[in-house]
Amino acid sequence: MSELHDELLTSLEKDFEHFKNDFLSIINEYKRKSKRLDKIIKQSDKQQLQVIRLNEELDEYKNHLEKKVQEKTKELQELNASLEERVKQEVEANRIKDKQINEQAKFVQIGELMSNIAHHWRQPLSAISTAASSMQAMRALDIASKEDEDKYIQQIIDSTQFLSNIIRDFADYIEQNKNQEKSQFILQDAINKSLNIIISSLENNKIKVIKKFPQSDLFITSISGKLLNVILNLLKNAQDALMKVEDDREKTITITIQDSGKYVLVSIKDNANGIPEDILSKIFNPYFTTKHQSQGTGLGLYTTKNDVEQQLNGKIKINNSTNGAEFIVVLPKE
Repeated sequence: MSELHDELLTSLEKDFEHFKNDFLSIINEYKRKSKRLDKIIKQSDKQQLQVIRLNEELDEYKNHLEKKVQEKTKELQELNASLEERVKQEVEANRIKDKQINEQAKFVQIGELMSNIAHHWRQPLSAISTAASSMQAMRALDIASKEDEDKYIQQIIDSTQFLSNIIRDFADYIEQNKNQEKSQFILQDAINKSLNIIISSLENNKIKVIKKFPQSDLFITSISGKLLNVILNLLKNAQDALMKVEDDREKTITITIQDSGKYVLVSIKDNANGIPEDILSKIFNPYFTTKHQSQGTGLGLYTTKNDVEQQLNGKIKINNSTNGAEFIVVLPKE
């Protein structure tokens, strides 16, 4: 019985020892995992703190950005308001400048018109004066026959009729120039009317006009008065260039009309040696002129370009041809 008791006791001790070892092992594992958990918790708390700090920094930076955006928005609004005011001022200044340029151009145009009238009138007035003086002298000498008187009277009648026609042509030109409404007309007729205004001046300066027009009438719908001005200005410009030529060449202005479907092309070309390349790009600038200050204002080609592009809805360009300058005006037919 005693032996059995001892064996049981020994077995229990062994079991207890195993249990103790297992328990200690569990305790140690718990401690190890507990330490690891504590470490993880500490790291998590640290990361959470970093996240909180980062969020605070982000909020602070966000507020800073919002403040900057507000400041820049205010600056942009003030700048925009300032720019709008400056644009209004510039537009108004340009409007006043364009009005002044147009007024100056009108005075220049009136002066040139009077000059052309004087050229037209010079020869018939001289003929009238010569006929009247001759008839008066023959009567004083008592050698005037009825045939002579009739001849001189007819010369005076023809000359006054010519003057009347000139007045009519210039009156038509002025009347058409006032009309700013579109109408249908024959392009060849419009160019001939402009040519009639300046032809006497061209002939006095021994300038020959060559016309290359289509045989059939070419109808366009446009502002005839503006077109008359454009053609007249280009003819006057060509005349001025040719008057500077000092050699013995035959001076010519060639006017060409081309039908290009929806558009027409009007070319006015002289043989005055062309325009220097360094000023070719400036030729349409306001107040730019190659003439002496007393002879030109530099407004003719500037107003011509404005009339073509803004009033006639066309285009104008300039090229140097073989022996002169060529202006090409492109206009819509309708």
